[in-house]
Formats: sequence, C-alpha cells, structure tokens
Amino acid sequence: MAKVRELLEERTQVMESNGQYTSLELVYVVRDVVVISTRIHMNGTFHPATAEHYALDAVRKTSPDSLYGMARKNLRIMMKINESAYKVGVTYEYSGSASPGSEDNDRDVGDRTMRISGSLNRKHLTHALKIVSKSPHLAENGGAINRDHDGTIHGVDVVSPQLTFSETHYFTYKNFTILYIKTLYALQGCVNDAAFRGFAAGEVRFDTFDAHRKGTKRSDLYEITFNFTVIPNQPAVTQHGLDIPAKDGHDYLWLHTRRQAVTLDSSGNPRQSSGLSSDVDGYYIGRVYPRANFARLKIKTAPFSPIGEE
Repeated sequence: MAKVRELLEERTQVMESNGQYTSLELVYVVRDVVVISTRIHMNGTFHPATAEHYALDAVRKTSPDSLYGMARKNLRIMMKINESAYKVGVTYEYSGSASPGSEDNDRDVGDRTMRISGSLNRKHLTHALKIVSKSPHLAENGGAINRDHDGTIHGVDVVSPQLTFSETHYFTYKNFTILYIKTLYALQGCVNDAAFRGFAAGEVRFDTFDAHRKGTKRSDLYEITFNFTVIPNQPAVTQHGLDIPAKDGHDYLWLHTRRQAVTLDSSGNPRQSSGLSSDVDGYYIGRVYPRANFARLKIKTAPFSPIGEE
C-alpha cells in the first residue's frame, strides 16, 4: 500500500486582505506506489494503468475534500522521485462554504466579485420641471414641451443617470436546484420590498442572472452573477402647482393635462381667435414592477462594507 505524507514546509496559502482564503496548495510525497492492474476504467473507457495514476489516486483518497472553506480542485504530479515515489500537488479554491469546518453549510456568504456602474439612459419628458423663460405672449401650458397648435404634446428625450451593480457568488450543487432556478426566474423584474445592500425598499430591481458550472464534476461549484438596477426613491415635491407625494424609485409618475380653448392677443390678453392650453391638473403614480423579498436570492442583503470589513 502506498505511503502518503504531506510536506508541510511546501504548503502554499493565499489570503485576501479581508481574511478570506482564495487558494491553497498542499504538497505530498507518495512512496511505495504499486501498479495493481494493467488497465484502469475511467470516463467509460479502459486505459493503460500507470504508477502516476496510482500515486494521484493515493493522494486523492488521503487529502481532505475541503479545507478552510475551499474545495479541492485538482491534483498533479510535480516530480517523479523514482519508479515508485512521486511528489504530488493538490490545489484548493474558494468553495462558498459559510465558514471553515462547516462544509455541510454550503450557502454562499461572500461578495466574491462585485461590479458597480453608472450610466446615462434616455428618458422621455412631456413637461419641463420648470419654465425658465418664454415669449411674453405665450402661455406656460403647464410646462408642456413641444406642444402643437392642436394641443398634442410631443415632449423631448433627455438623459437621466442610472446605477447598476452585479455580484458574483458561488454555490454547490446542494443549493443550485431546479426549485432555486425557478425562484431566480420568477424574481427577475421584481423590486425589493425591504432594504437591500444599503438601498431602501423600492429602489433596487433584480434584472437578470447568469449561472454556469466551473467544471464537470459533481463537487465543482456553480458561479452565479446577479444583475441589479437602482433608481433612488423620490421625496415629496411641489411641481406645476401640485403637491406630489414621495414615491418609490421604480414606481412611475405621470402628469394629467387638461386641454381647454383660450383666446389671447399678443400681450396675453383675451381676444376672439381661439387656441388650446394644456395645463397640468393632476398626477398619477403607478406601480409597474412587482415587489419581492430579495432574501429568496440566497445572497447577502446587508449593506456593502469596505474591503476587509465584510
């Protein structure tokens, strides 16, 4: 039987500044390796047996499946010492375990990768926030933009800021189930019903997700990227003479206009020729995205923390 011993002095460990291990390599020496069969069966096919195979297999059976919250990824022959002795390296990578020594709890807990992006998106406005100047003979028309003589309001496209962020997490097969995939599908297009990652309820929309398995073995991890869009909640404002209450960022506000005939001269005084006025006389706030509990995503909901404090 092959004898396996770890060379502790050759162990290599890599730790992030927040104290989380990211990679680890153990080095073993294997002696008295014996080829016990001329052929081995692997991946549905028979192959010639080699001493290297039995050296790797001996270390596979001896080395831990996981260590410090990292999963064993691969084994490699580092050196052939002689015909029956080898040096073997075993690498480990982050596994998504909750903490060292609790490998059965495989729910992801960390912001393994995060991306935050600001952008400008097009937004169509039918009414100006405020009329800052106009010809004296023209009515304000409630701030209507590009209004035709028949009262049609064409508006204008403007840019508005948008914040997006994504998080990449890792799950084992135990948590990445068909039921969980269906949950992710159902949550797309939903807005948070409670505080999430430091943003108030109503500000974050879960847009899309992307998942793939990092390998072909059952023990390989699923890498899942979650994508979100943020629109800040709007405080109560007075606009166009209306007291508009506070609204959630992803709720939609639109104004109601009243079209009425008027007769004005060049000085703004009544006259016989008629025109149309489009005055704002009300507002609507509509809920266009459903609300959901983002704890169902099975990732952290607490606010972002600086590196090293998570």
